[in-house]
This record gives sequence, C-alpha cells and structure tokens, in this order.
Amino acid sequence: MKSYLVFAGARYRLAVYLLMPAVLLGVGLWVEGKLGSGNGGVGAIVVTVLLPMAEISSDNWLFGGIQAKDSMGLEYLKASGRGMGILKNALWMDLARKFLSALGIIALHRLAAALAWGWEAGGAPGSRPGIAHSWPGNAGSAVGVLLYFVLVAYIVSALGTFLSRFGGMFWMNLLISYGAVFLAAFALMLLNLAEHIFIIDIMCMALGVAVSVLTVQVAMKRVERSYYDK
Repeated sequence: MKSYLVFAGARYRLAVYLLMPAVLLGVGLWVEGKLGSGNGGVGAIVVTVLLPMAEISSDNWLFGGIQAKDSMGLEYLKASGRGMGILKNALWMDLARKFLSALGIIALHRLAAALAWGWEAGGAPGSRPGIAHSWPGNAGSAVGVLLYFVLVAYIVSALGTFLSRFGGMFWMNLLISYGAVFLAAFALMLLNLAEHIFIIDIMCMALGVAVSVLTVQVAMKRVERSYYDK
C-alpha cells in the first residue's frame, strides 16, 4: 500500500475511492429505476460497462505512459536501488484495488437495489420482483452471475489500462475506454449461457490471472529497458 500511495496522489484517491463509486452507484440505481424491473439487473449491467471506462480514463493520472517508448516519468525511481521493487508492488496493488473496487461497487449496487425494491420475489399484484430473481437461476447461480459481472469489469479494466500505458496522452486512455465499453457489453451477452456460469467464471478467473501477470511483467520490462541506451 505504501508503494501504491507513492503514485496515487490525494486528488486521484478522492476521485477513485469516493467519487467514482458514488457516481457509478447513482447512475446504476437511476437507470434501474427508469428502465429496469427493480431487481438490479439492468443497473448492474450499466455499472459493469461504465466501470472499466472510469478505470482506464483515471489511470492516465496514475501510471499513464509508463510503457511508452522513451518515457521519462520514472527517473526518480531509477535512481534508487529500491525503486523497481516499489514500482512492482504498486502495479500489483493497483490490480488488487481494481478487483476490490469492482466487487464492492457491483455488490453494493445489488444490495441497494434490494433495499430499494425488496428482497422477496412476488408480493402484491403489480409489484416488482425482488433480488432473488435479478438474474437467471437459483441463489447459487445468482452468486455465479454476480462473480461474472465482477470478473468482466476487472478483466476489461486491467486489459484497457495495460494498452493505454503504451501512450501518455489522455485522449488515448479515453479512446481505449470507449472500446472497453463495447467489449464489456459483448462479454455480458454470455449471460445467455447462465446454466454454465460457474465454468465461465473459472475460465474468466484464469484469463484475469493471465492479464494481471502480463500487465505487471510488461510494465516492469519496459521500465527496465529504459535504463539502457539503444
């Protein structure tokens, strides 16, 4: 965490830890109230699609351009024998923060939808179905789908930030974040295969680990290469 805070300034922390979750939760609940059935499903889709966009855009102020050719942003770390270790710890902590953010925001949206529209299905005539019927299947399947939403948000966020770090300009982060919206939306279409959701979750976990390792290793190698003249 100390290594991560070397890069994460006060304004970045305020935006990512407070403003981003609040805005996403608010938008998700508003969409659910306007377009959904009160079970949290539509709002959760919106949150899952928009979260990678927010993560990729904000990364420009954290590790923006770290993998770019001739990047000069980390010269002060290169002068220290502990610098590379600090960078590696910070990269892993950022990935952990992304996963925990996705888990926390999406789970809080589910809880807020349940509190707003009720836990139980059925009820009075004309009432909205409860959280138990938010997604296909029984309670176990619902947990699997919730995990799938979290994994989609994390994988797309991690992959998008990995690509954006090859350039230091904010417009590049923004352009990649637009593509991430479509990628996340496409991934959520696999919910039609909800009866196999736990197999899909396991595959997504493996993909998430691969993307995480790639993100850290490539960043470290690019920074190490910048030590030497070509």
